[in-house]
Amino acid sequence: MSNPYREALLWIQQNPGTGSANSMAKLVLSLWNSDCGFSIRECIGNLDGKLTTLALRMVQHFSQHGEDSELVDVGHIICERYPRLWDAGMAMNQARNDLRREWERADEEERERLYPED
Repeated sequence: MSNPYREALLWIQQNPGTGSANSMAKLVLSLWNSDCGFSIRECIGNLDGKLTTLALRMVQHFSQHGEDSELVDVGHIICERYPRLWDAGMAMNQARNDLRREWERADEEERERLYPED
């Protein structure tokens, strides 16, 4: 069986600019770097059966092997070819982190209001 990341890269290279290529690129970027994580729905929502099977093979491979050298290599290539996807993923991560910090600040204010220190 060939490496699923390389198969995805080949699909992406052969089908540039298509929704399925973008979806596969999002999945590779998400597996490669969790800070650039897209939802699974964004990654597979528009794939046909064959590409969904490939996407699930990538997820299974990652689950079994973690971040291996093939994922790192393919991740770098996709990051270079799809910088806007990388930027979007990182912006989502930043927005999520900002929101979490705001929640923590609000929770702290609520604790201080409910349990003031004497």
